[in-house]
Amino acid sequence: MDKKGFLFTVTVFLVLTYILLSISVWVKGVETSERSFSEFYKESTVELAIEQITPQKIDTVSNVILQRALNSMNEHSIKNEVIQGPEDDEYANIRGALEELLLSGSADSKYFKGSQNITEEQNSSLAAWAQNLNASLLAIGVYIDDFEVSNFQIGQNSKQTVNYSFDLRLQMKDFSNTSSVSRTYQIGNQLDITGLVDPALARESEDKTGVPVYRMFFFHNDYADTSDVSVSKIANGQGGQGWLYGPLVLANGTADLVNQGSNIIPALRDRYILVGTLEEIQDTNYGQFAGYIITEAPTAISITCTVDTETQTKTVEDNTLDPIRYNEDCSAYLGNPSAKGKPFIVVPGFDVTERCVLIKNNYLPNDVANDPTKKLSTSGTGLFNVENLRDFTMCGFYTRNSNAPSYLQRLLSDSYDRNDPNFGIETFVIGNYANDYDFFDSYSRLDRELFSEVEGVGIRGM
Repeated sequence: MDKKGFLFTVTVFLVLTYILLSISVWVKGVETSERSFSEFYKESTVELAIEQITPQKIDTVSNVILQRALNSMNEHSIKNEVIQGPEDDEYANIRGALEELLLSGSADSKYFKGSQNITEEQNSSLAAWAQNLNASLLAIGVYIDDFEVSNFQIGQNSKQTVNYSFDLRLQMKDFSNTSSVSRTYQIGNQLDITGLVDPALARESEDKTGVPVYRMFFFHNDYADTSDVSVSKIANGQGGQGWLYGPLVLANGTADLVNQGSNIIPALRDRYILVGTLEEIQDTNYGQFAGYIITEAPTAISITCTVDTETQTKTVEDNTLDPIRYNEDCSAYLGNPSAKGKPFIVVPGFDVTERCVLIKNNYLPNDVANDPTKKLSTSGTGLFNVENLRDFTMCGFYTRNSNAPSYLQRLLSDSYDRNDPNFGIETFVIGNYANDYDFFDSYSRLDRELFSEVEGVGIRGM
């Protein structure tokens, strides 16, 4: 009995030892499982957080930041133009300044002439974005540990856009620093310059007149290239003088497309071109109009005057658009002084089908004052449709021209000494803001010629 009791006791002890060992192993297994699950949960949380930062979202955020950055650099360059980079990397400083603005919202003075930096805008940078994102991630125990921008590039792939690309490496961790996940995003997009002030035009106009001309960049699909605003010839001229653009009115009669001259109030007549035969024009108050289109060739007329008690007959061609009269000794001109020297053109058989036209002749009124033969020159004379050019000019659009500087070149020093064969753009500097300074009237109003002081032809009415 004693032996059996002993064996029973030993057996029970072994069974209890086994059970306790099994429980201990199970507990250790549970603890290990819980730790693994905890680590898995933390890693899953970081993964979940970073998966919400999609390439599309990074692209949207960076595009907004860079649009603001470009605007800041554009305004800054009006008085502090960007310094040109090395010969093989013209836009190095533009790229450097934009990258700093993207990262921190400020740009170092080393990029600009005059050593003036762009002051920091804390809410307009990737650093500010990361800080705001961290505040949102706090609730789930995750934060942005690091982000790095590399391979930042800029350029132009059209006349009105600046394209960019860069790589962004983003790393997130949990607060216990036991789990981290990183991603690298390849970002590329473009910035539209529409609505930005032309920095070159503002800078150069202030240098020439003391007052900057602020012209914004606007483009129109109908005027993609200079060829889209070129003029077309309506009719050839047999003679004439001067340049003039304006709407047409008939000297006599009525037509569906034009008004009769007498219907135009006197205060506005100097904006119109009078159309008709020489006789029809002379029967009106033609001196009140800006110029004339004569639809029949003027005929020679004979006048009689007395010289030294002898009667003489003198024949003249009445193509000066003045009722030609001489005093009694045939020496003094008596006519309508308000009409003398105004632009006119002789276009026999001209049919009024255009609302507005340009009178063009190689000679200006003062060119023919002492050389009447130039009045009948046919070289270059004619009537032209310049409606596209006028619309382009009056609306202040820009168009492409290989002889003009591109947008990026307009951020640099000596902008108008540069040109881009692919993305050069130009505009006309015409408007009330540019009419009060002698400088603008001395040269071509095409901006790339104006500030290079190239002489141009002024067209009355334009």
